[in-house]
Amino acid sequence: METTETHFSSQLRGTLLVTLSGLLYGFMGYFGTQLLHEHFSVFSMLFWRFFIAMLWVLATALWMRKNIFKNLGKRSTLIRTLLLSAASYSGAPACFFLASQYTGTGVAMVIFFCFPVFVTLFAWATTNWQMNRFAASSLFAIILGLILLKGHGSHALNLSGIFLAILSGLSYAVYVFSSKYNSKQNIDSHLLTFLVCFGSSLIFLLISCATNTFNVPHSWHAWVYTCTLGIVVTGIPIQLLLDGIKHVSHIKASILSVLEPVVTLLVGVALLNESMSSVQAVGVMVVLLGAILIQFERQ
Repeated sequence: METTETHFSSQLRGTLLVTLSGLLYGFMGYFGTQLLHEHFSVFSMLFWRFFIAMLWVLATALWMRKNIFKNLGKRSTLIRTLLLSAASYSGAPACFFLASQYTGTGVAMVIFFCFPVFVTLFAWATTNWQMNRFAASSLFAIILGLILLKGHGSHALNLSGIFLAILSGLSYAVYVFSSKYNSKQNIDSHLLTFLVCFGSSLIFLLISCATNTFNVPHSWHAWVYTCTLGIVVTGIPIQLLLDGIKHVSHIKASILSVLEPVVTLLVGVALLNESMSSVQAVGVMVVLLGAILIQFERQ
């Protein structure tokens, strides 16, 4: 009985951490929009996002008097983790923003947030995980809800945009799946977050310099938006996801992360004076239903 209670407590902790991570990620659209209004380029904005997040991780580790580099393990493992995490995590937003230019944000969002399907395929192909009715129902509800959330866009379907959106979702699925593997290796979540942010910031710094689009915040408004984007919407959510995924399955973590577009839509309505149609309202409820159903998925 004690083991069952411990397992339930672990599952609840993981669910709450991953859910909170998805909710904080949902503010990405608002703060990203504010920085674009400050004449930031996309790649420059992404650089500052991950650079500030990296500084946040180092500052919190210093405040906790925690040496995140104490037990680095094998150098080959560290380098592999850095390259895979940074490439997959940075590739997701880069491909998403590029896909949005071809297909519009709505279509790109639907395709990208279907990444739990890729995570499911990875789990089915590489582990002993088996699909059950709760996981299948949750995946169906998530995809249906995302289609309803899309709304009406003026962009026609574009093969290049669709390919980039699929690549974006695939990249994030690789990140989620590899994060679960890293958690089993007992790699500290602070170190994992640092590696993700360091690698991603380096990638976007190189891209923004190569394209001559690098920007520096030039007003206190821009610095507030940049720091909030880096700390509240990036550094903290990454660490929450990495901590939470230690306690729940790949599938549950990926589906709970899909709460992000729901929060993005609600934040847009509340803070950006955007409108929400009745169809999108139904989409919100369907996505939430999917998040509830996945709670019955077994490890």
